[in-house]
Amino acid sequence: MKKQGKREKAHKLLVHALKMNPDFVEALTELGTILEEEKDVVQADYLYTKALAISPCNESSLAISPCNERALVSSDRTLPLVEEIDQRHFGVIDSKVSSMMSIPKGNSALRRVMEETYYYHIYHTVAIEGNTLTLSEICHIIETRYAVPGKSLQEQNEVIGVDAAMKYINTTLLSLTVNDILEIHRRVLGYADPVEGGRLRTSQVFVGHHISPHPHELVQWLNPEEALQLHPVESAALTHYKLVYVHPFVDGNGCTSRLLMNLVLMQARYPPIIVRKFQSTTLLWTQPTRVTSAS
Repeated sequence: MKKQGKREKAHKLLVHALKMNPDFVEALTELGTILEEEKDVVQADYLYTKALAISPCNESSLAISPCNERALVSSDRTLPLVEEIDQRHFGVIDSKVSSMMSIPKGNSALRRVMEETYYYHIYHTVAIEGNTLTLSEICHIIETRYAVPGKSLQEQNEVIGVDAAMKYINTTLLSLTVNDILEIHRRVLGYADPVEGGRLRTSQVFVGHHISPHPHELVQWLNPEEALQLHPVESAALTHYKLVYVHPFVDGNGCTSRLLMNLVLMQARYPPIIVRKFQSTTLLWTQPTRVTSAS
């Protein structure tokens, strides 16, 4: 009991320390150790990986820097466990996708769910960016193309842009090339900011402590051979992460990355997913990645 009390106190102190300094390597590693002892190996592995990703000598790199020997040893221990958990989850997902694919396309219930999901996707993806329109207002805008009185035209144009981008993806299921990404982005911002839509940024941007690399680094990770060996869910997550890491546009990076993530899933005959607005604080781009060979 006494040991448990000390662990809980240490847990709180480490969480507080990381709120003050998210890049505190020793705190990340120590908290990971506590979580691993509590059998939360997924979160522990994330903290070890984050500790390894913090490299004072190469902060802009996607590669993990083995500067923290303790975190490296711990990570080598947790990684196989996390991969095993991933494979179990992928098996469940694959089974559910297989069951869904067996439903006739003309099934009325399936069509209704697909339509509802379409609207929910637009609602959540613009809400993450701060859009205040309700789900019913978004449905009204898309179905009628009439403005909602008393609501921001900018926000309504954002909805129309995402709708156009989703229709473009659904009808083309194009491959991942820079031009294709620019076309998607051009539609995302086509009504809200037509000047920036489809244009790579020409200036440096900073996202928190992160300094984004040059936007032309997009070319280096599109359709890598290593990605073909990944499960579609892994590949989609990696696509989302890398686009937001590079941050190639002045605006619209988050929305475009979520659309590309779903494009990868749909190319593999998986259904698109919805990142809900209350999940935005844990989006993948805030987390370091282990997949460095595809970068």
